[in-house]
Amino acid sequence: MTTMKGSVLRSAPLALLRGVLFAAVLSAALILLFALFVLLFDLGVGIVTSVNQIIKVLSILFGTLVAAKGNALRGYAAGLAVGGAYMALGIALYCAFSGELLPVAAMAGDLGLGLAAGFLSGLLAGSLRK
Repeated sequence: MTTMKGSVLRSAPLALLRGVLFAAVLSAALILLFALFVLLFDLGVGIVTSVNQIIKVLSILFGTLVAAKGNALRGYAAGLAVGGAYMALGIALYCAFSGELLPVAAMAGDLGLGLAAGFLSGLLAGSLRK
């Protein structure tokens, strides 16, 4: 017989995987939508970096909400895991497709943003559960 605690602990990795995958798919959809806006409305290049950061934060927020839903993980723990994994995946994909490494400062900045956004999203998710 499986205890409640054991089943919750086993479901935590799957919940985190669902959250990271949801965040990645949402990012891809939002980036494609933004690319369409850039083409249609001839937006300047300067806005791309800002919108890219907003897309990352929103994706982490919704990925954390998906991961924390129905899971006994503390919201901030789920948020840290989703934010860190999402950013690590993004850095790895960038490096794989570009064939070059990002500067350490850029990687640290992205990971820091992911962890901070994940932590805050997790706090929000935890407060929504109560």
